[in-house]
Amino acid sequence: MKKIGQGLGILLFTLVAWHIIAMILSTPVLPYPALVIRSLFSGLAGGLPLHIAYSSMRIALSVLAALVVGLPLGIAIGYSKSLSRWLSPFLYLSYPIPKLALMPVIMLLFGLGETSKTIMIFLILFFPVTVDIAGAARAMNKEVFQTMKAFGACDMAIARCIVLPGVIPAVLDSLKVSLGIALSILFFAENSGTQHGLGYFIMNSWQKMDYINLYAGILTLALMGFALFLILDFIDDKVTAWR
Repeated sequence: MKKIGQGLGILLFTLVAWHIIAMILSTPVLPYPALVIRSLFSGLAGGLPLHIAYSSMRIALSVLAALVVGLPLGIAIGYSKSLSRWLSPFLYLSYPIPKLALMPVIMLLFGLGETSKTIMIFLILFFPVTVDIAGAARAMNKEVFQTMKAFGACDMAIARCIVLPGVIPAVLDSLKVSLGIALSILFFAENSGTQHGLGYFIMNSWQKMDYINLYAGILTLALMGFALFLILDFIDDKVTAWR
C-alpha cells in the first residue's frame, strides 16, 4: 500500500506540473491533463480495453517464454562449470547486440504478425534474466551443494530444491528492470502489421493529430508499466519473504 501511495503521489505531482506547463505553452500539442484523463475514461468504455488486452497478452507471452527458456539455462550456466564453459561465450557475445537493430531481421524471418512482436520482447527479457540467474546461481554457497551430495542428492535434486528457490529474487529483480525496456520495444513493435495494441493506438492518434488520445495512450502505457511493477513487487513480498 505504501508503494501505491507513493506512486499516486508522484502521479499527482506530474499532473499538476503538466497542467502548469500546458497553461504556459497554451498549444494543442500539449492538452490539459483533465482533457486527457476524460478521454482515457471515455476510451475505457470504448475500444481502449482491446488495445490494452493485446499489449498485455504480448508482454505476458514474452515473460513466460523468457522464464521457460532463461530459468533452466541460467541455472545450468551458474551451477555447472562445464556447461558454463560452453554456453557463456554465446550468451555474453549475444547480450550486447542492440535488440532494436534486430527488428527488421525478425520481421523478415517471421513476418509482421504476433510471432515477431513476441520474439522481440522475448529477446529484451531473455538476456538480462538469464545472466542475472546465472550470476545468482554461481554466487550460492557451494558448501551447501557438497553437503547435499554427501547425503545422496543428485545434481537435478540440488538444482530443483536449492538453486531454483535461491535464484527467484534475481528473477524478480531482473524482470522489474527489463519490463520497462520491454514496454518501449512493445511500442515500436506494435507500429507494424497490427491494428491492435497501445503502440498502434498512440501512433494512430499522432497521425490523426488527435493529441488528446495520443496522451491518453501514453498515460495508459505508463499506468500499465506501473501495474506490472506492483504485481512483481507483490509476488516478491509473498514468495521471497525470507529475504
